[in-house]
Amino acid sequence: MKIQYSAPGRCGIIGNPSDIYGGFLVSCSVPLRNSCTIELADTFDLPDDPTLWNAATARFPTPPVRVTWHSEVPRSSGLAGSTALLAATIAAVLAARGEPPALDTAEDRSRFAELVRDIELNEAGVVCGYQDAYMAVHGGLQTLDFSGKHPIDSGPLGILTSIEAPLPFLLVTTGVERLSGSVHGPIRDRWLAGDREVIDAMARVTELGRSGAEALRKQDWDSLAKAMTENQAIVAALGGSGEAIDALIAQCLRHGAKAAKLAGAGMGGTVIALTEDPTRLRQLLESDGFQRIETPSVTPGLVRHTTPRQNQP
Repeated sequence: MKIQYSAPGRCGIIGNPSDIYGGFLVSCSVPLRNSCTIELADTFDLPDDPTLWNAATARFPTPPVRVTWHSEVPRSSGLAGSTALLAATIAAVLAARGEPPALDTAEDRSRFAELVRDIELNEAGVVCGYQDAYMAVHGGLQTLDFSGKHPIDSGPLGILTSIEAPLPFLLVTTGVERLSGSVHGPIRDRWLAGDREVIDAMARVTELGRSGAEALRKQDWDSLAKAMTENQAIVAALGGSGEAIDALIAQCLRHGAKAAKLAGAGMGGTVIALTEDPTRLRQLLESDGFQRIETPSVTPGLVRHTTPRQNQP
């Protein structure tokens, strides 16, 4: 019998990376999912890189199984593909143990998201915030209020509120792979050491998350563009952007985007561009040679598949 779960990637629209520091942001799922399929076996048959599997089973050992991973989210693209895969893997491991995770209520999902984040931080050793795990488990278009949280002390559950709004955005992947922890780690260490520049910056990014959420609800694209631009400038000043991101943002603006910023990670990864004409912007960026262009999409969070999805090559 096969057990399969899948979870979506996500993109930070405004307010990231304040989630690490008890902040507020708006995030949306993407129409790309990572999945884990488990089958009981006589011996272990694991993926080539078992890092996430080892993290999940360090907490929840399993009998011998065959594990198949399928990833639609581009590797190390800043769209939380690793967290989505980890969430699917932990859920499948628990189900294989006869302990499937409770996902019936929003609180159930938030508690499972906390488990995913805890395992990613403490078993996989990834410096991470709360946005990725919450969005992998909940999905959708959400405001995320992480008041009371801390880079190390998880504090209270996050508060999520679904938004209904148009999504005039494109997600453009630079093609430069970057592990998010290598970007977040130095900034987190400065915050923990009491560096006022970082503390004040994350307080301001939190404010931008709140004002940006209101602008999105009102479809006030000029105000949202202004907030996105300032958000990106703050992250860049802290060393969290990079040449590939800066160059891609400049291209998006030259091609008519109202604003563009990091969707996640940094020093590479993916840019989210706010545009009144997504079709034209896509055509221009494709003519520049960019091949991975997606759109945010309100898609379900973590789900179990009663009929396993086919793994496409």
